[in-house]
Amino acid sequence: MTETREPLLKVQDLVVTFGMGHHEVAAVAGVSFEIFEGETLGLVGESGCGKSTTGKALMRIIEPSSGTIELDGTDVVAQKGKALRNIRTRMQMIFQDPISSLNPRRRIKDIVAEPLDCWKSVTGNDRDVLVSDLLAKVGIDPKVYGNRYARQFSGGQCQRISIARSLAMRPKLLICDEMVSALDVSVQAQILNLLEDLKHEYGLTLLFIAHDLAVVKNVSDRVAVMYLGRICEIGPADTLYEAPGHPYTKFLLGAALEADPDSPVHGEVLGGEPPSPMNPPSGCRFRTRCPFATEKCAEIEPQLEEVAPGHLVACHYPLTIGTK
Repeated sequence: MTETREPLLKVQDLVVTFGMGHHEVAAVAGVSFEIFEGETLGLVGESGCGKSTTGKALMRIIEPSSGTIELDGTDVVAQKGKALRNIRTRMQMIFQDPISSLNPRRRIKDIVAEPLDCWKSVTGNDRDVLVSDLLAKVGIDPKVYGNRYARQFSGGQCQRISIARSLAMRPKLLICDEMVSALDVSVQAQILNLLEDLKHEYGLTLLFIAHDLAVVKNVSDRVAVMYLGRICEIGPADTLYEAPGHPYTKFLLGAALEADPDSPVHGEVLGGEPPSPMNPPSGCRFRTRCPFATEKCAEIEPQLEEVAPGHLVACHYPLTIGTK
């Protein structure tokens, strides 16, 4: 990496496994990345590649099997009890399904106030004012809607409420897990614009997990691409989209649909099915679907290496420096 400053979040060799013995599956198989304060890192890949599992492991909603997670220099994996609860106030998660992520038995003003009540950080009239302010900032009128329940709101409105709740403790890091994938396109734009405004107002750092490549490009400073539990490429958003270095990234971008009906036909479509994570290929995990694979790809697992300033690719034959 060309960055010399210390990252806000540093993840090293993160592994998350499920099952036991012969039925053990590594959903996340040695993921490493950094996020610097104030930036947005997009995380993309096919369904089942481990994106959401990575996000939940960072919050320790799912326990990592091994690896390190450092938030502002503090080892998240080593924390227990109250220390873990305390560090979680500095990073919050917004989930994919906005309706089921809200308690159906509580009024929305109480949902937003719950973190404040748990920590007793703000009480009395100051608490009520803060909750009203948070709801107003996300476009929900607290006087009109504060006493309603989540079931009385649309998906987009519920996601706004989720955002307000996530900001109650003034976190440094927001993990957004497919937060707009269940919303209409017009509502997606509203939520993304709101998130961008709040990012600047609150000084937030974002990990934006999504499968919509167009959305990720528009909101991200850098993008990381996952395949079968590992990151195969990471770099500046514009560079990665214009000149992908990994064959998988190229095929992934080629499969994205354009809104313009007159746009030219996309490039080659990636064939075959992803291998089973219970029995991943030796060497490069993408080699069974890669047109450039050689014996070297089967024998040696490629590591992330810098092919351009800030642009890392895990491939023996990166596209940015030519292929076979």
